[in-house]
Parts: sequence; structure tokens; C-alpha cells
Amino acid sequence: MEKIKLKDFLTFKAPSCLTLSPNGEVVAYLVNEIKDNKYVKSLYIYRNGKTIKLFEDEKVSRFEFKDDNTISFTSVRGKKDEARVEKGEMFTSFYEIKLDGGEAYKTYELPISVNKVTKIDERLSLISAGIDVRFRDLYKLKSKEKNKALEEIKKSKDYKELTESPYVFNGVGFIQGSRSNLFLYDNKTKNLNRLLEPYFDVDGYVIMDRLIYIVGSHFETTRPLKSSIYTYNLDNNEFKEIVPPTKMIMTIQKVGEDILLFAEMDNAPHHGLNVNDHIYRLDRTNNKLILINAADESLGHGILSDVEYGVSRFFKADDKYLYFPVNDIYDTHLKRVDREGNIEMVISRSGALSDYDVINGKVVYSGLYDNQLLEVYSQNGKRISSLNTKYCRSHSIQKPEYIKTTYQGEEIDGWVLYPVDYDSSKKYPGILDIHGGPKCAYGEVYFHEMQVWANKGYFVFFCNPHGSDGKGNGFADLAGRWGQIDYEHIMAFVDNVLEHYPNIDKERLGCTGGSYGGYMSNWILGHTDRFKAIATQRSIMNWVSMYGIGDITPNMCDWVCDTNPYSEEGYRQMWEHSPLKYIDNAKTPTLIIHSENDYRCPVSEGYQLFTALTYKGIPCKMVMFHGENHELSRGGKPSNRVKRLEEITGWFDKYLTK
Repeated sequence: MEKIKLKDFLTFKAPSCLTLSPNGEVVAYLVNEIKDNKYVKSLYIYRNGKTIKLFEDEKVSRFEFKDDNTISFTSVRGKKDEARVEKGEMFTSFYEIKLDGGEAYKTYELPISVNKVTKIDERLSLISAGIDVRFRDLYKLKSKEKNKALEEIKKSKDYKELTESPYVFNGVGFIQGSRSNLFLYDNKTKNLNRLLEPYFDVDGYVIMDRLIYIVGSHFETTRPLKSSIYTYNLDNNEFKEIVPPTKMIMTIQKVGEDILLFAEMDNAPHHGLNVNDHIYRLDRTNNKLILINAADESLGHGILSDVEYGVSRFFKADDKYLYFPVNDIYDTHLKRVDREGNIEMVISRSGALSDYDVINGKVVYSGLYDNQLLEVYSQNGKRISSLNTKYCRSHSIQKPEYIKTTYQGEEIDGWVLYPVDYDSSKKYPGILDIHGGPKCAYGEVYFHEMQVWANKGYFVFFCNPHGSDGKGNGFADLAGRWGQIDYEHIMAFVDNVLEHYPNIDKERLGCTGGSYGGYMSNWILGHTDRFKAIATQRSIMNWVSMYGIGDITPNMCDWVCDTNPYSEEGYRQMWEHSPLKYIDNAKTPTLIIHSENDYRCPVSEGYQLFTALTYKGIPCKMVMFHGENHELSRGGKPSNRVKRLEEITGWFDKYLTK
């Protein structure tokens, strides 16, 4: 077997956007891969047992089946349209391609940035699209007026006028004035009209008869956490609020003749912003939300890996069920709920479901299973793609070995990777890897950086401490306890690993993690010197300086510190939970990885740590990546992802392999 090398991820392929044809006979999906230091996408179909590549297009953004033999997609093709994008013009071009062959052809274009198209009838379509409230009517302007407006947009890029909060979002940048609005498009007359006032932001919608049920909110200063439900009557254009903003609503979906929602639980205990939702049905007669299931389900694709790219489906509804992914302990399963609130398991498999689609009860899905890379599977578990099978068969992928740690009555799930070519007569260095979130989880799936280290001769160990996802609200709740119970869990896990794996040299331990894992690495730096090297990534160092400067809302500080941040007590609590407070205890050589455009954990947090360690005379190094954001390790420029992993691996080699 070949050893896994650091740059091998450049050859991996990742399926996403799984979509079944209306008759359920064809599976279409995008394959994301790396070529020439950029990400490209290709559209594949699986039909009658055969896989066909239809085209490669790095700018394809969305697609759907128009009918059983035709796929409609959006993209930017040709130098002329690329120049329009560069100029700042908003438009969406629609193309079609036949499954039986031939070239894609352009069908029509809309002067807005389309997110979703929903057919109302043979003539009308409802379109959700992004707008800028400053240039709300750009789509109406003709060439001369449009060129003038585009010049204004170009000039406005030299400065920012902020009147809203939050004003940035990681991976996007400044979002001042950005909204998602609804448009009505007449396919016959080609008329396009915005339905809602420009400051309204749409979170979701469904169409029932001639009524559009809309989840969203109007705001001009602070984005509210809770959304209202509105109706828009297509016959008389009446727009009215029917349910006031009492809950955070995650989704609204049409299931048969009913409307189901995942939303904040009634009388929710204080579990922070990531509290698990309950399931409601909208009583359309009385406009009331009726609780139909209070299950403590951890929604989402929260089992972490660094080899998934592209967009994954979250919810899918049909006439009988609402389908959704769930993190169950350390696996991601697919479940469904009916209109009465009864939940059933659909896909139960050890590993991480990555994406899925369902038509008439037929399911297709992709995921990380059996310690392999991503592939596509039919409902019975049969693999129907071979994107990465050759690589997996020929390389020494180490299987995570499960180890359970019990601390103060709570069970901590954890795993250990043995070094390749393990020799029981030798001692090996070890690396603790801490996940982000904190409401995420590790599982028994392929994680490239860990496999690289195991193939270089390291033990690698990782766990899901208190605060992790998959075990309900109580286990995930860290409100007011960051750096306390979670730190105790991680240290108890490390102790347990060292006891059960005596070939790990406790004098040669390293620690790393990103985001929340970076926060915990910083916390460890100031609370113990048992690790001989630390690599902290995209981390939080100081909650006081973090307040209000990224896309983490001020409510996040309320959650972390469990107090009013504007009070003297709040300031004291934020400082109490800040790793910077304990930096005088630091002794460990530390590598700091951060990105210039990280709006989740701004780069100033890394600078503070670097400055503190430098003045204390502790060996340290900071690598800051220009143009990258919080997603560097998963979706950054490929060459920068290589550099990041080279730096971390080199740091551990320097301090742990002497």
C-alpha cells in the first residue's frame, strides 16, 4: 500500500448537488475537483447503470431537471458575460442540455442574481434573488441608465457606509444592504417585478394555491434573530403578517396540503444560539403554530471532514414527508417526518451522509462511509460512483479505533489513529486534534490531515467533548462554561488515551484545532504545558476584542459569557473566558495560522496571540494568508491549503520528532 502524502487531496473528487429526474430514473450530480490551482465542477449523470460526464464548467452554480431528458442550469459563459460580471452587472443566464448528448444552449437571461426559481403555473414563475437596497431597481434600467448606475456601484467600492449589523459575513465580505427578495416573472411577456419592499429579507417560502407563505423580516439597522410569517396574495397583491416574530425559524416547507416548519422550541431553556429546533405545523385557519414533535434532533451535516466540497441539500419535502439530515452521536443519518409529527429513519449508516435527494420515496445519497472518500450510493447502499475508489484501494488509510472516556457521568466519544507501520516496541509522538463549532462533531470518517500525520508516523487522537453535537441540547450546552467543562473533558480524554496507548510518548505531544478548536488550543496554551508544540488555527483569543467585529453576532458573546456584555460584570465574564487572560502561563512553542479575510474569527485575534508570545520570548510563528477566509482548510486556494498543512506538519516535525 502507498503512504498518504500531504498533497494527495489535490486529486480527490467530491460529488454534490445530487438531483433525481422527475421519474426517478436518472441521478445528476456535480463533481468538484482541483485543476490548475482552482476548483472546477463537472456535471455527471447516472442512468441505466452507466455514468456519463455531460460537461465541465467551473462557474455552474445551480441546476435542475426541466423534464426527464433535459437539465437546466445557470452559469457565466463566454468572455462577454465574464466582462459584464467584472463590471458589476447583475444577471443570471440559464442554459439547457439534453441528456442524450449535444452542446448546452442558452435559453434566457434575467437581470437579477437568481437563487431559486419556483414554477407557479405555465406562465408565471416565482424567483428569489439577491438585491442591494441601494440599487434596488437596477434590474429595471435600460442600457444608458444601467451604465450610469454601474459607474456609481464601481465608485462605491472605494468606501463603505455602514448602517446595519451584522455588516460582514465570512466568505462573502461586506453585506451592508444585501437582501433576498421575491420577483414574479411572466414567461410570456418577459415582465419581471419585485414583489416586496427592498428592506425585506426572505428566509424561505412555499406556495399554496394563490398564496405565498413567506418567512422573513424587515430591518434597516439590526437583523432580528426571530422571523415572522407573512402571506402574499397573488390575486390582489395583499401582503400581511400572520405570525409575529416569536421564534427563530429554520425552514418552511410544503408537505401535501400542510405547511411544516423547524423552529425554536417553545419556552426554550438557555442552551445558546445553537439550540435544537422543534417541528411545527402551521394552522392556516387560525394562523397558529402547532407543535407536532418536540424531539431533540441535532439537524445538519455536522460530522466534520476536510474533503467535502460543494452544496449539500438540507431539507426536501414531498406530498407525505419532510426529509432532513440528523447528527446522531457521531454519525449523520437521513430521517423524515410526516404531517402528524411522526419521525422515521430513512438512511441509517455508520459514517457521514453528505448530500441526498428523494423522488416518490426513492432516495439517492452521497457520504463518507467505511473510512473511504466521498461516493454516491443508491437507497440500498450500493455504490453507484467510482470517483475515489482507486485511490482508497491503493493507499494506507488508517481506521479510527474507538475509545470511550467517562468524566463526571458523561461519556466522551473519541478515536485514535495508529501510525502506519506501527511497531509495538517503539514510542511515537502524538497529535491531539480538536474540532471547531463547538456544536459539530468528529466521527469515523476520512479526515485528510489526520491521515497524513498517521502516515508520517504519528498517533493521532480526537474526541467530542461537552459542547459537541449529536447528543442533544444538554450535552451541547456550553453557555457560560467555555474553557471549563470542555477543557476538563478534553484533558480527561487525553489521560485516557495515554493510559490505553502506552506507545504514545507523553513527552512528545502536539495539539491543534481550528475555530473553536483554535480557541481551545489557545486555552490549553495558558492552562497546561503537557504539550510540546501547538498549532492554533483561525482562533479566538479575546472575547472583549471579538465583540462586534465579525459575523459572530453580539448574541454569541451573551451565549459564551452568559451575561450582558455591556455591563461591568459582562466585561469581567468575557475576559474570564478569554485565553489571552492566561497567556502569562504559556510556555509552549506555538504556530498561528490565520486568514486576512476571516470574518468569523478576525485576524486581529491571531495578531494578539503572536504579539503576546513574541514579547514573552516563547518560540512562535504566524502564517497569515492573504485573500483567504475562515474556510481556508476546507475550501481555500489549493496552493494555500498545501502551504497551511505543510506549516502545521513542519511545526510538529520540528518539536515532536527530535
